[in-house]
Amino acid sequence: MITMKHHVTALCLASLLSVAVTEAAAEGTLGLELNNAVNHDSVCRLSFMVHNGLDVQLETLGLEVVLLDKQGLAQDFLMLRSGNLPTGKRRVRQFDLPDVNCNNLGEVLINDVAECTAEGLDANGCLAILTPSSRIAIKLGL
Repeated sequence: MITMKHHVTALCLASLLSVAVTEAAAEGTLGLELNNAVNHDSVCRLSFMVHNGLDVQLETLGLEVVLLDKQGLAQDFLMLRSGNLPTGKRRVRQFDLPDVNCNNLGEVLINDVAECTAEGLDANGCLAILTPSSRIAIKLGL
């Protein structure tokens, strides 16, 4: 005979299993490197290297970023989006910023993760595992 106690126990086990699957899907880090910044014609071309160090494929990533000048003053707000990225894969994405001089930038601030689609991971989870770095004088930070 199935009692209420059995139903509660089954629900608790299902919840624990769900949490375990979610935590397993979020194992690892999501690396974002500001790799290069080059003035080209009337644009600043920023190159980012994204590294999926997760144990699941990243379907989408959308970052709200703020360009800060060398004095730390906000200059522009942008939305950067990247497509799917298999587990363990690195990919370079370039973004052309019209009427921006790369030499005037001091930092690219990741203001928020607007979109992140991966098994068991949402925007808040992506923000928590995002690891920014920069190879150039312009900082990339949270």
